[in-house]
Amino acid sequence: MKPWRNPIWQWLVKWALWVVGTVYILIEKLRHYPNEERDNILGLHIDEDLRDKTRFELCSYMDSGFPRDGFWDLNSTTKIRLGAQLMRNLTAKPKKKKATRKMVSKKRPSKKKE
Repeated sequence: MKPWRNPIWQWLVKWALWVVGTVYILIEKLRHYPNEERDNILGLHIDEDLRDKTRFELCSYMDSGFPRDGFWDLNSTTKIRLGAQLMRNLTAKPKKKKATRKMVSKKRPSKKKE
């Protein structure tokens, strides 16, 4: 068994993530999000009633649409995975390109018209 698959090690990792996540949530309460980060996210219009909700209120709203409560307790990567599945379900479009770190950090080159 690989050492990082050990249940005790995994418990320590999960505990450390919980501590860091809790500190992050406390610090984030001090962050003011400008309109550019609330009303249009990645080109998607955000409804006005969702713009001023807190993290906890948004998670509670998400809970109302799922078969089980617990959105608040999911870790960040799990929430992203859930969002990706929801996007796939809504758009029914397969992803054509493989995600890489370079794609995340650099702007996409514009296509030249011929």
